[in-house]
Amino acid sequence: MTEDRRLRRLGAGEGRKLILLGDVRTIKAGSADTGGELTVLEQVVAPGASSALHRHAYQEVFYLLDGELEFTGLENGERVTFPAEAGGMVHAASGVAHGYRNTGIVPARFLAIIQPSGADTFFEEVGVWLDEAGQPLADEPEPSVEAVREAAARHGIEFLPGA
Repeated sequence: MTEDRRLRRLGAGEGRKLILLGDVRTIKAGSADTGGELTVLEQVVAPGASSALHRHAYQEVFYLLDGELEFTGLENGERVTFPAEAGGMVHAASGVAHGYRNTGIVPARFLAIIQPSGADTFFEEVGVWLDEAGQPLADEPEPSVEAVREAAARHGIEFLPGA
């Protein structure tokens, strides 16, 4: 548990922002803020954008705030898909394969609640930091899909065949 025993608050739109594979992620609470116990992200996914089928050791809750996503998972070795709309929630337990795609015509926005922390260090390694206006802080391109996959492997994220 973190030694900082006070209430921490962020307003709407506040937090450290980065872009990764087209998704804007705002780290509301990360490893450093929670003693490694929890990560909370606000994420915006453009229409047509997706997260490939993957798994990792931490559990993840997706709470949809706006828009719609189609989630993919595995049940008894078979791919399954189902929709989630604003107000809906999806839980991926530790080691459970999951992915999503924005099948809507507007950006989808969700909270990702991750326990224990860990995903934020992956995002920090490969993402491009943004300023408050949403512009990159440095003149650097987003990493290639291959670079993201290599970093993911270093952080214990496994992309599944066909993903």
